[in-house]
Amino acid sequence: MKYLFSFLLCWLMQSLWAQDQVLKGRVLDEKTNEPVAFASVFINTTTTGTLTNEKGEFALSVKAGNYEIIVSIVGYEPLVLALDTRKKLAASYLFKIQTKTYSLQTVGVKGKRDDSWYDNLKIFKEQFLGRSEIAQQCRLLNEDQLVIVFDPETALLEVKSDEVLKIENRELGYRINYLLTEFRYEMRQGYVAYLGYPSFELMEGNKSQQKRWAKNRQRAFKGSVMHFVRSLRNQKLEEEGFNLRRLIRMPNPNRPTEEELNEARQKIREQGSFRKDDPLDKILAKASLPKIIEKLDTARVSYDEYLKKDQLVFEGFFQVVYTGEKEEPAYVLSQSHHRNRQPTFQTSVFYLKTDSVLLEENGSLLPPLGVMFEGYWGWEKVGDLLPVDYTDR
Repeated sequence: MKYLFSFLLCWLMQSLWAQDQVLKGRVLDEKTNEPVAFASVFINTTTTGTLTNEKGEFALSVKAGNYEIIVSIVGYEPLVLALDTRKKLAASYLFKIQTKTYSLQTVGVKGKRDDSWYDNLKIFKEQFLGRSEIAQQCRLLNEDQLVIVFDPETALLEVKSDEVLKIENRELGYRINYLLTEFRYEMRQGYVAYLGYPSFELMEGNKSQQKRWAKNRQRAFKGSVMHFVRSLRNQKLEEEGFNLRRLIRMPNPNRPTEEELNEARQKIREQGSFRKDDPLDKILAKASLPKIIEKLDTARVSYDEYLKKDQLVFEGFFQVVYTGEKEEPAYVLSQSHHRNRQPTFQTSVFYLKTDSVLLEENGSLLPPLGVMFEGYWGWEKVGDLLPVDYTDR
């Protein structure tokens, strides 16, 4: 009876903590210990947030789960607290934030902008907001605060901002405050990486607008990473329209190695010229062949091969096809520059960058950069992003 009572008590406490809790705290300047008023305190990628009062105090209702609590205000470094709200919270939390050691205003926010600046701004919007039908309707309201730096030698585009980016998504009915910490676009490799912390605000609208937004949100959700993760946790991928198979990638045996190609180029430079029947010409003719060849394993993959207690654990690559919706025309165009093709089902590839990745109940991934996405999921950007507290019910 003693052990049974202890078990029931623990179960009761966990059940209570699984309900909504109130996160209370205070935000102070680290050096002066003075309260920081009107600082933004929000849960990363949700619609939950508030501002501190004149005493630096705040109170925030939070649901059970793993979250990142973000404290942000202009002139200070953002502070990030990882918090498991499935456990009992402390009575109060003290946040001390540091002033920024420099301001981006000093590196040209208000400087003269030539045509290249606006060209790079367009590229940034495409790679950050996206090029989908929904993303193209997004408006970046304070783009004049961006610091855009392009290095022509490395073809690296970097973008920063001293202010939170203000984004208006008119198709989904959200105002997004995006705290951008890093944006890098390596044009030659076609590699984009951006880090930041978005918070969402619901836009006000009439019944017709609310109905349209609800429809568009559901459309953005279906086939998304969030939809996939939630379906995977419940082991209902096929029921939700996802087809998952292993993708095998291997070096192309018909293509010379980089060392062989460089050696052939060096010999040609030393010779000064070469004949069409020269063996070196045959080697260089294969340089345009793909470095990697792919083979899809059509066998169904059982959950226990890659899912371990709500964690992704596997090696190699997976291909995911969402059969509930076809590709957008803009995606087809971005993938087929030299020929036209009809849209097919949305196809993505993902692989792990860490040993394992936790699948949260709300559809998020921890750590968020523990998984790399290619294909359709890699093409979708912030413009198609939904808050993790979104529900399609």
